[in-house]
Amino acid sequence: MNTITNTNTPALPNLVPNRSLLSRSMPRGVLTHLTTMEDLRDTLARQRKAMEEVDHDRSLSQLHVDFRGGRVTANWLDRRTGLSQEMAVHKNAYSQMASDLLPARGGNFLTTQARLGEDGAKLSTASWATFARKQQNPRMFRTVKYRRDDGKVERMIRSMHSTGYAAYSNAEFVADALDAAPELGAMTVLDVAQRDTEIRIRLSATPRDQFTLDKPVQMLTLWNSEVGRRSTGITAGAWKLVCTNGMGSWDSRTGWTWRHYGNVERIRDGVRSAIEEAQTSASGVVEAYGKALTTEIDDMLSFLDTEMGREGLTGTQKDRAILALTDETTTQGDWLASAIDAITLAAQDEGDLLAQHDMERAASRILIRG
Repeated sequence: MNTITNTNTPALPNLVPNRSLLSRSMPRGVLTHLTTMEDLRDTLARQRKAMEEVDHDRSLSQLHVDFRGGRVTANWLDRRTGLSQEMAVHKNAYSQMASDLLPARGGNFLTTQARLGEDGAKLSTASWATFARKQQNPRMFRTVKYRRDDGKVERMIRSMHSTGYAAYSNAEFVADALDAAPELGAMTVLDVAQRDTEIRIRLSATPRDQFTLDKPVQMLTLWNSEVGRRSTGITAGAWKLVCTNGMGSWDSRTGWTWRHYGNVERIRDGVRSAIEEAQTSASGVVEAYGKALTTEIDDMLSFLDTEMGREGLTGTQKDRAILALTDETTTQGDWLASAIDAITLAAQDEGDLLAQHDMERAASRILIRG
């Protein structure tokens, strides 16, 4: 868990960054055994126990936020002792609190000001307190324990929500998915990526002896966020061993999502039918890609520029996709499949899982239009 190393060093990052908690993925072109859903369920359960989640229903007016000392810290106001034990603040929680409390871009301004030195940090602390004083609506604050690089364990605020937010942990989601659909236990785990803010699990029901190097297999993607970044969900798609490229379906109706509000039983009840539907939809993505292998593109660069612009991809994303056309794992030639390979390969360079998902969805929409 990569976070703060020394609280006395002013140059350290002000906030706990979005850390990678678990990462297991297939090497390109090599089918290996990463884990099973049962083992993943047990790993997440142990992780959750170690984090010792504690939720607080308090208002921002009762939370003292301090920008001094080279990082952002927080303490609850305590009527007996004045301030409770100091907590670190995660980047995600800070963003949620700042959006609720400060003017537009106010959160970035205060952290930038704090980095100017001691006077700037004092000003940021005072400014936050001025805005917070009148913010008395209750919010739900999620806190967990985490280990710093120096080995010290401390508590941090990881997220803030409305009091109606339904907490649903990654461990619960995987356990419930297995209970609702035991066949998940026999599926091949293609990829597990867990950050502080979300988890993504990619699976395939295709038997391992039917995997081929450059042909896609059906893929199911399971999503959850414990901190409000996205809904719990299951989506359909395709995945290739040669490049480990993933691609979701172009059709938003082939995704099943459940918001974190109300009773989480409705999530558990929906998992089985969603998995059945998703596997059927995934076969459609694989079939469409097969047709793309024989669909020729007259002017590849012009096609990519037009289609990626239509999807709103950034200049950097476009450049990476064009460069990926020459990758050895990309389908060679001027085929629609070549364009899709390039975009989904470039998507792997996105540091944010949700940004990667959006780029892969863009590729699938280009696939069906092509």
